[in-house]
Amino acid sequence: MNLDFSIILAQWPRFLWGLGYDLYFALAGFAIGCVIGFISYLGSASRLKLARAVSYIYVQIVRGLPMYLLLLWVYFGLATKFGLALTGSQSIIIAIAIMSSAFASEIFRTGYNSIDIGQSEAGKALGLSDYRINRSILFPQVIRVVIPPLLNVFVICFKASTYAAVVAVPELIFAAQDISLNQYRPFEAYISVAVLLIATMLVLSLLVKVVENRLNESRGA
Repeated sequence: MNLDFSIILAQWPRFLWGLGYDLYFALAGFAIGCVIGFISYLGSASRLKLARAVSYIYVQIVRGLPMYLLLLWVYFGLATKFGLALTGSQSIIIAIAIMSSAFASEIFRTGYNSIDIGQSEAGKALGLSDYRINRSILFPQVIRVVIPPLLNVFVICFKASTYAAVVAVPELIFAAQDISLNQYRPFEAYISVAVLLIATMLVLSLLVKVVENRLNESRGA
């Protein structure tokens, strides 16, 4: 088999733009997912049974949905049902946000459960409101606990962003598919994508490890 990567080198800016799209989709979806996930956690921690039930059902349903199906549901289902004209980029961001929110909700729940309940009781004894207790006492501790697992969720979001090719967004996989079909160089195209994705994943995983080590050192200090 004769390999010719000259076509890939000529298309290299296109691959880098595609990688940039994937990182953007992952970051935007992750940020929105963290917000939705925190709201979902608040529902699970609510005194209202209905809020707890809705949060639990939401998390279980979303965690059970494959990303591929979730993206198709957003892109085609919402457009058909509610008449929304969602672009492929908007759809992948929404799908990633929904997917990551379920993980984020569970991470926030675990983070808050790791804090000694005596700290909340001490805050109440001092006459602090629930909002002040959460903002000044609990949340600063929780955020240090949840950052490492949330960063791991971001890595998952980055991998999920490659599904954008399904809805014809010109990201990394879509670029490889186009070169494979039009230039008849599938092996070169997909191996180049694999190298870029693996390298990016290694960098992201290393950053997660560095942040985790720094947080562990600060807690031990």
